This record gives sequence, structure tokens and C-alpha cells, in this order.
Amino acid sequence: MQTFRSLRWDNTRLHDASPFRIVDPGFNAILIRSCQDVADLAGRLGMSDIASEARAMADKGIAAMDSLWSDALGQYQCYDRAVGRPVDSASIGGILAAFAPIPKERAAALATRIEKLAKACNYLVANHDPTAPEFDGLRYWRGPVWLIVNYMIADGLERAGEVAMAERILADSVRLIEKSGFAEYHHPITAEPCGGAHFTWTAAMVIEIFSTCEVAA
Repeated sequence: MQTFRSLRWDNTRLHDASPFRIVDPGFNAILIRSCQDVADLAGRLGMSDIASEARAMADKGIAAMDSLWSDALGQYQCYDRAVGRPVDSASIGGILAAFAPIPKERAAALATRIEKLAKACNYLVANHDPTAPEFDGLRYWRGPVWLIVNYMIADGLERAGEVAMAERILADSVRLIEKSGFAEYHHPITAEPCGGAHFTWTAAMVIEIFSTCEVAA
């Protein structure tokens, strides 16, 4: 806060001055997918210049994403630009990368990774490896399940042909709601509702699942 205040919140300077410079595959996947969708929409509307620019950005992002892949983890991982090395943490961001049109072999590997995580919990997808020492099923991004994240992961996997895992994730999402209601997020082992008790984005994801996916019909 003090660093940014001293720079008068100048956006042209904040990025490189920040002590926190994390390249997150999940956020990048959302951006890449957005660029791809803009390109498709612009193409339909005859806006060829916008379509070409957006598609080029998506293609560049997909190519760069592969530099974040970790064979050891079996998923993508964050990269800390401040210290110049990957973040050795199996967070959900590295699985949310499935939301982007990543190579099919990477999507298959992510499905395998999720299958491995499933052996340590009762509901997919835990946002941190349940076998890791820092796992905490009730602590925001240290373990709980978020339906909005589940939906994006399942959507990406289904598009990549990993239909069985996508359906399993959505089925678990519905089971969580049946057991514990429309909470902000849920414990991946006990299904304990966490955070806000009645969250509209959780409800919105359930509506989307029921309206578009046979698995929940």
C-alpha cells in the first residue's frame, strides 16, 4: 500500500514496482478464453481487424502458457517474477488453466491430476492438494471447493474431450449443494459450508449446470 501510494497509484509504474508479481495460469486462462471469445464474436459481426487482433493475443497466450507447465506436479504452476522462479505450490490456478483452449494432451494430464486429488477428498475440485502440509479445507484458497471454479474447469475439460471428468466435477458440485446449500464455498472432505451462507454466484452455477448439462438432469 505504501509503495503504491508513493507512486501516486500510477498504473504505468505499479506493475514493475510491485513486490508481488505472480504469473497465474488460472487468470491467464480466463484472459485467453476471453480473447478467443471476442475473436469469435467479432468474426461473426464482420469486424475482421478486432477478430485478428484478439485471436493473435489468444494464440500468443496459449503458447506462453506452456512455459508454466510442471511435469513434477502434473499441472501448470504459478511463476514469481519478483524472484524469477516457479512457485512450488499445487494450487487450483494450475488446474483452472483448463478453461483456456490448451493442448489436448495437457487437458488429459489435468484430468489425471484431478483424479489423483479425488483420492484424498470426497468432493471435487479441492483448490489445493489435500495431501500438502499447507492444506486447510476451511481457509479460502488453501483447500475449499468453489462452484464457479468447478464450472470453468469442467467447461474447459469438456471442450478438450475430457467429458467423463467434466461430468464428475459437475456431479460433485450438485452433491455439495444438496448436502450443504448454496454456500460461498465448501470443505472438499466434509462438505461443510463456508463463507457466506447464500451466494448468488453459487446459485447461478447450479442453474447453469441444470440448464446445460445432462449429468445434473
